[in-house]
Amino acid sequence: MPDKFYDKEIYILILIGISVFLIVVSLLVFIILYYQKKRFQHKEQLVAKEKEYTQQLLESKLEIQEQTFNTISSEIHDNVGQILSLAKVQLNIIAQRNVLDLALLNEAKESVGKAMADLRDIAKSLSSSRIQHSSLFDATQHELQRIQCAGLLNAIAVQKGDEVKIADQKKLIIYRIIQESLQNIIKHSKASEIDVEFTYQKDQINITIADNGKGFDSSELAGKDGQGLQSIMNRAMMIGGFASIESQPGNGTTITITSPYE
Repeated sequence: MPDKFYDKEIYILILIGISVFLIVVSLLVFIILYYQKKRFQHKEQLVAKEKEYTQQLLESKLEIQEQTFNTISSEIHDNVGQILSLAKVQLNIIAQRNVLDLALLNEAKESVGKAMADLRDIAKSLSSSRIQHSSLFDATQHELQRIQCAGLLNAIAVQKGDEVKIADQKKLIIYRIIQESLQNIIKHSKASEIDVEFTYQKDQINITIADNGKGFDSSELAGKDGQGLQSIMNRAMMIGGFASIESQPGNGTTITITSPYE
């Protein structure tokens, strides 16, 4: 009888041991599967983020190209076309006179020369690598000069700190954010001045774009009119930075963009 009781205890211990072993193995399998799933989900998230970043980069390139073409079309029509029309009038006057007017001829030559210079500048802006080959500050200055030359408003840029090179893809998206901010100001703010400030810090760049326009209520960001401003903030997050927009009715708007260099 004692032997049977002893055998029963051994049997129970074996069952308990097997049960504990199975539980431990099950837990290990569960933990492995859980972490594999988390790893797979993390990998999927990274792939999705990379895909979204690539999409944003492509959209930025296309939008910059579209903006460039619109600018070129406007400049050819408003500037080069008018200069060449003036040169044509001057040459017609010379042709109608019996005596060669050297002063008028020189004016016509200057007009043609000015048109050629403008066309050279336009040809340079057609290069898709212009943004990559320029610093972000220089590219922004070029955009502000174009706005000022068009007589739209006064626009200036200042730089604080030593310039730091920004990764090309990131620079392209930041430039598009700046370009989009400037277009929003021109279209909606009724401002007469734009001030852009670049501040180069140790690990990041801060860019502020301020205007003296009519401003708006921050609740507009949630509405239809705020989609462009929301796009600015989304793109800043996409490159590991952030954008803040401060505005009050009658007090203008200030957009601050912060981004790491790499």
